[in-house]
Amino acid sequence: MKSTLPRVALFDVDGTLFNTEHLWSEALSLVFEELGHRQSTERLMALTYGLAWPDAYAALRRTYPEVLAELSANQLGHRLCVCFDRLFQLAPPVIESSVALLRRLNEAGVKCAYVSGSPRRTIETNLARCGMTHLLDAACSVPSDDMPRGKPFPDGYLLALERCGVSAAEAVAFEDSRVGSTAALAAGITRTFVCPPPGAPAQSYPPAAIRVNAWDELFNPPTVATP
Repeated sequence: MKSTLPRVALFDVDGTLFNTEHLWSEALSLVFEELGHRQSTERLMALTYGLAWPDAYAALRRTYPEVLAELSANQLGHRLCVCFDRLFQLAPPVIESSVALLRRLNEAGVKCAYVSGSPRRTIETNLARCGMTHLLDAACSVPSDDMPRGKPFPDGYLLALERCGVSAAEAVAFEDSRVGSTAALAAGITRTFVCPPPGAPAQSYPPAAIRVNAWDELFNPPTVATP
C-alpha cells in the first residue's frame, strides 16, 4: 500500500510487534494454577486481550473475586511478569512483518515509538533481547507506567503525540486490538491500521480503523516523508 509517510509512527507492542497476547494469557494461566484455580488460556485471553494491566486486573478481579481476593494488582502483576519473562525467553515471538515495517520507517527517517499496555521494564528488556531498542524512541514512547488511563482511552496516544511534538494528523498508529484501535482513533489519529496476529480472538473493530492483511502491505516502497 503506497501512502505518504507520516512524521511519527506509533506501534502497539503486544500483538503488533510481538505476538505475546497469548503468552501473557499462558503466563496468567500458570499463575492461576499456582493459586490452585487453573483457567484456560483462551478464557483469560478473551477477558484481557488488548487491555492495559490495571484494566486487565480489574476484569480478572470481577470474574474471579475469591481467587484474587488476597492479591493486589502489583502482587499479581509481579507473579505474572515472572512467568511471562520465562516464556518469552524460550522463544521470542517476534512478528517479522511488523518489524520489517518498523525498519523501513526508520530508514525513511520516520520517528517511531510505542504505546503499550505493558510495563516499560518488560518492553525495554524484550526489545533489547531482540536487537530492536534502537528502532523505537524510548523518550517518546508510552508504557502502561505512564498512562493515566489505559486503552481504549486515548491518554497514551495523546501523551505520545505530545512527547513527539506532532499533531494527530502527522502520525499513524499500528494496532491489533479493538481497544487499541479505539484509543488511537479517539486521539485523532485517523490513519490507524489494524492487523490482528494469528490466534487473536474475533473482535469488532471501529469502522474507521483501516484493516490490512499483513504489515508488509504498508508503506512499501516508502515515499517521501511529509515536511
